Amino acid sequence: MHPIGEPGYLRRHVLPNIAAGAAKAGRSASDVDVIVPVLTIVGDTDSERDHERELVRASMSFYGSTPNYAFIWDEAGFEGTTARIREKQKAGDFAGMAAQVTDEHIAAFATESTWDGLADALAAKYTGAATRIVLYNGLNVPDRIERYGEVARRLRSG
Repeated sequence: MHPIGEPGYLRRHVLPNIAAGAAKAGRSASDVDVIVPVLTIVGDTDSERDHERELVRASMSFYGSTPNYAFIWDEAGFEGTTARIREKQKAGDFAGMAAQVTDEHIAAFATESTWDGLADALAAKYTGAATRIVLYNGLNVPDRIERYGEVARRLRSG
């Protein structure tokens, strides 16, 4: 999957198409792994999550500027978002690009939580839509990597 794997899109399109393709090949859809990069906004404090939210907003504006991803935004009910972001991009207005990504967009495409609640929040959002998730914005910070490792252990243990 692409970096903005909105769960509704996965359920409406990706999973049915996997099932159809698997059936056509005489296989089960459960033979196919659906690996989805996920954006997270995580922190123990409001301030930490506010900072993370802005990083995610910038990432989403980058991917949102890609014409090939426009249909995903449209499918999620955010018609015209890509065009608005691209307009800002063409003008070299990177802050304006990020400003086109609203908190509503972020709620649809990213998962926000405290560290203690992140495994449950990810499971609630992606169970049944993904067989594996990749923490897209894990960052190369040793403490964060260890904390994401704990989240992964919690997810695996169910």
